[in-house]
Amino acid sequence: IKAFDKITSVQGTSLMEVNQQIWLLLRGGNYSLKQTVNGKEEFIPVVFIDYANPENNDFLIVNQLKVHGKSRHSIPDIIVYLNGLPVAVLECKSPTAQCAMDKAFGDLKFYQENSEKLFHYNQICAGIWQVGAQYGAICSPQAFYSVYRTKKEDEIPGITTAQDTLIYHLFRKDILLDIIRHFVIYELDEGRIIKKLPRYQQIRATNNTIQRLQQGEGGVVWHTQGSGKSITMAYVTRKLQASEYGFDNPTVIVMTDRKDLDRQITNTFRNIGLKNVSQASSVRHLDKLLRNDYGGIICTTLQKFQENDTDASTETDQTELEEKENLLIEKEIKDGVLIKITKELSGGKWIERNREEIKLEELSSKKNLYVLVDEAHRSHYGFLATFMRTVLPHAKFVAFTGTPISKEDKSTLGEFYGGKYLDVYTIKESVADGATVELLYDEGIAKLTVKKDELDAEFESKFGHESEEKKDLLKREALRKYQYSGNRIDVIAKHIITHFSSKIFKDGHKAMLVCDGRFGAIRYKQAFETLKEQGFHQFETKVVVSIGSPKADAIAKDYYETVEWNKNNFLNKKPIWVVAPEDIKAATDDYKLPYGNIADKEKSGKKKFDNTAILIVSDMLLTGYDAPIASCLYLDKPLKEHNLLQAIARVNRSGKGKNAGFIVDYYGITNFLIQALEIFSGDIRPDDILKNINEEYPKLELNHHKLVEFFKAIKLDRNYLRNDFIDEAVRFIEPIDKRDDFKDLLKQFNKSIAIVLPNTKAMKFFNDFKLFNQLKLTARNAYPDDEELKVTKEESQLLQTLIDDHLKAEGIENLLAEPVSIIDKDKFREEILNASPATKELKMRNNLKHVIKVGIDKSPDFYKPLAQRLEDLLKQHAEDRITQVALLKAFADLQDEIINHQTEGIEKGFTTERQRAVYDSMKLIFADNAEDATRTLFDLIHRELDIIGWETKAMVLFDIEKKISRFLKTQMTQPEAKQKALALIDIIKKNRDA
Repeated sequence: IKAFDKITSVQGTSLMEVNQQIWLLLRGGNYSLKQTVNGKEEFIPVVFIDYANPENNDFLIVNQLKVHGKSRHSIPDIIVYLNGLPVAVLECKSPTAQCAMDKAFGDLKFYQENSEKLFHYNQICAGIWQVGAQYGAICSPQAFYSVYRTKKEDEIPGITTAQDTLIYHLFRKDILLDIIRHFVIYELDEGRIIKKLPRYQQIRATNNTIQRLQQGEGGVVWHTQGSGKSITMAYVTRKLQASEYGFDNPTVIVMTDRKDLDRQITNTFRNIGLKNVSQASSVRHLDKLLRNDYGGIICTTLQKFQENDTDASTETDQTELEEKENLLIEKEIKDGVLIKITKELSGGKWIERNREEIKLEELSSKKNLYVLVDEAHRSHYGFLATFMRTVLPHAKFVAFTGTPISKEDKSTLGEFYGGKYLDVYTIKESVADGATVELLYDEGIAKLTVKKDELDAEFESKFGHESEEKKDLLKREALRKYQYSGNRIDVIAKHIITHFSSKIFKDGHKAMLVCDGRFGAIRYKQAFETLKEQGFHQFETKVVVSIGSPKADAIAKDYYETVEWNKNNFLNKKPIWVVAPEDIKAATDDYKLPYGNIADKEKSGKKKFDNTAILIVSDMLLTGYDAPIASCLYLDKPLKEHNLLQAIARVNRSGKGKNAGFIVDYYGITNFLIQALEIFSGDIRPDDILKNINEEYPKLELNHHKLVEFFKAIKLDRNYLRNDFIDEAVRFIEPIDKRDDFKDLLKQFNKSIAIVLPNTKAMKFFNDFKLFNQLKLTARNAYPDDEELKVTKEESQLLQTLIDDHLKAEGIENLLAEPVSIIDKDKFREEILNASPATKELKMRNNLKHVIKVGIDKSPDFYKPLAQRLEDLLKQHAEDRITQVALLKAFADLQDEIINHQTEGIEKGFTTERQRAVYDSMKLIFADNAEDATRTLFDLIHRELDIIGWETKAMVLFDIEKKISRFLKTQMTQPEAKQKALALIDIIKKNRDA
């Protein structure tokens, strides 16, 4: 009777508050009664639902029960009772009814207002009409009601309609209990409690993940942006903490690579009521949390796995680091990132095992430690990630990403997370479900005219004294500068305002402009302000970019100097072009508010409106930033692959009056978008992505061996006498040919180690990795003449002035008659290719690019020159140096050359791809007798090639390289022969002998 009184007399200030308190009672573990057991008084937990044995519960379905209401009786079509409590209400409509869901939702909303007590216990509301069905939580707007879909392999025989699918997958006894216990969330948002139910992909991904972790494996969850990944991570965490799944009070680490995402996820986990949520404030704090035997949730960043608290306080977001080849190996060392890490890791000392191998002391040896990684891409690779795997040796890793694994990420991501997708939910599915809106792409290119003769003459007058090599470098830099031409930016800014006024602002929406660099962002801001002063518009724009130290950052220096000036010159203030660092969070939060009178406030005193129309950014806010009010992304930056997919997803969030998101492209990223959508579509199979690390490891061993052997003349122990070894090595490589050989060997070693990372096998080579890279930097300082050509700051400014003076933009040319949807990649490609008069050119160009891209990996000596010729043709056409007719003729010649090449090798008697690819290389080395040279080479190494698994045996590879090098020495120097031998081995491996 006491338990009955407890659950039927819950009090609260609102329906939602009462509903939450009752759910806590239903979930169990929150209410006990004093009982006398064997003469002793004990507190016994009260169980309102038997979750372990669904059949022990009483289920009752009632049709059209009259329920007392404020104005009249409420008569829901179906009420689901569980142990006497009404946990679900379903409203049924005819399959032929117009706006069936609108009517069902209207009835459900009326019942909640009219018969509130009926919904005190409610866990699911649904509208069903045979051919359709949607479900949601109490007090939810209709926009947040969801459909329930199943994958083809999960379909149940006899379950054919949307109505049956929803009823089966939500109201089967065991599933209903699972949803009530583990998938109901109450989130605190701006002081209000919001109840959330899971979408079908969240249920599927959560259960798949738990099942995989129970098997002792990890994996990857790819759910497109806007699909609720953070909440899915919370569901997984809740189940990990539930005793019935057998994870034994685990420690769950939730990891991001950015501080703002770390704060966001921490707040989400706390706001939805997860227990024992800690945010690691420093490395030392993280260490303490990990060593705690009691389980809990730790939110942290990857960078916390660094050396000390000083580093933690100044950690840099991974997204702020410039991405370069080989995982920024040289840049990381130059900036001191990796060097600092070697000192000490949260109290874990470096311990020498032998001359080459080292290990880290474990931070936690727990078997039940699980790491959930948000937005898993290349930032989670490299030595930092390897350190994490080393200090948490028994942890299981699950990656959650909004963009899929690209082929460049294949080996590392496959190794890091277990090599399998746990669940996939694509953008196409998300749009079909109404979780996100359709994205429409439009392309507008500034029509440019160049005073070429004048520009060439002035360039020669300024830089004629430079070497030809330096002039080529300066010309390439000048081509990049065209984008920042003031006139070009002025024209685009005017077009943006016109487009925004007519297409975006009228619906109450906002926009973002993505620029190629902070300098470009400021120039756009200046152009918008000039147009505003001219009376062309009254929109407010803001520049949100990161700024660093005034000593090293010109933009920061200008900002702080302007701030100081304005403090002392009230009547003559200078404009400040960027949002102050301390104001960025407020500015980006306020941007999400609707337009209105900014003087109006909420009752709490918070802002109610914000009139910022366009946010101007470069790198910030392109990932993890949700602003449903933004419906247009203006793009003037060459983004690619997952960076591009992340950026365009900023405008795909569902919002009031928002039917689509617009992408307006001023840079010309059409081909990048087509390539990105190939990945985004989900067509890439796990077999295309995941690669056995054992295939890569022998290359690393071989390249390390060659690097060590190169310095065998130095008799100093490179581990114990590190500095002395570097000094001696710098003198050893003083001859320029030795420096070149060293650089080549180091490049191969760095490349190999980048592929193997973050597998912990790479740790064996860490000491030599930092030793030889430090040697390269020391040698660069010792031999400054050896440094690569660079464009100085002064030269860069002079080039910008030349471009501004001689390039003129004359309006925007819209290449598409109408914006094109990107949801269906094949349809997008087709519409883009058929949209402009240059269709034939675009098709031939893309076909050539594809063929060359595929071929260059297998036969680089044939396809690389073709790639260069194609690039030169496109450059000439862009500069109006050849006509479109001549371009098409040149394309046809290239196509003929490729076709003829495919038959030539066969006619020479080379019947396999491997033989033909090597023959391509021999033609460049042995011009007069390439056929004989090809056959001789295969005769020399045929025994090694007959060994099973030769590709992964380090010593066999070493023998092959020696034989090929010796054979090639008659035509080139020893270093060149070595380099070419390695290239030929790579070609032989990539072309099967069949």
